[in-house]
Amino acid sequence: MDNQTASLPIMLKRLKLATMVSEWESLGKKAIKEQWRPQHYLSELCHIELATREDKRLQRLLKDARLPVGKNLGNFDFDLVDGISKHRLTDIVSQPGWLKLGANILLFGASGLGKTHIASGIGYGLIQQGYKVKFIAASAIVQQLQQAKQHLRLQDELLKLDKYHLLIVDDVGYVRKTEQETSVLFELIAHRYERHSMIITSNKSFEQWDELFDDSTMTIAAIDRLVHHATILHCEGESYRRKMAMSKGS
Repeated sequence: MDNQTASLPIMLKRLKLATMVSEWESLGKKAIKEQWRPQHYLSELCHIELATREDKRLQRLLKDARLPVGKNLGNFDFDLVDGISKHRLTDIVSQPGWLKLGANILLFGASGLGKTHIASGIGYGLIQQGYKVKFIAASAIVQQLQQAKQHLRLQDELLKLDKYHLLIVDDVGYVRKTEQETSVLFELIAHRYERHSMIITSNKSFEQWDELFDDSTMTIAAIDRLVHHATILHCEGESYRRKMAMSKGS
């Protein structure tokens, strides 16, 4: 390193170009060896910096999302479940304009039909495009919101969730029918209505949602808000998990 470049690592650090700090010297040797033009060298150095930043940002989004590991659309066997089209799900992921409308996706079907896998797969696909996604079990989000309500912080907790373009609430059918639980679930649905999107999975059809909400008026109001801008998908057939296990064992 000569006198002219001695301060370069310090300047790069001050500019917060961490990858350039570690790569500029080795890439420079390659540039000299291959007789690159200065513009080519600078372009490659910037490309490495940007690619590293994008990878780190993607990793942060994935960590924050807490999606089930390995459940993406690429490894979902669409032949094992009826009512779900690979083409339709691909369109949902590749044309994410519905997120700007605060539209929802509602996934219904019996337990074991792959609803969680599908919801997670959509989440993975959107994160790849830079969207912020959060996956959480319905029982967990209800408990979280209940505690916030008890401490008079429910609105603050709901506002924190606004940073996510998509909130995946898994297994709504397992929420217990109590006034405390159903009221905060309704608050969540009402708060995100026409503002931020949700994917909700449930083993109970709308006809059975009176088993979730303590009040029929609240049930109707919640369903109205969810379906107003929604894509409704029904998973049908035998247990996806059981079929997958059988296919692996054969």
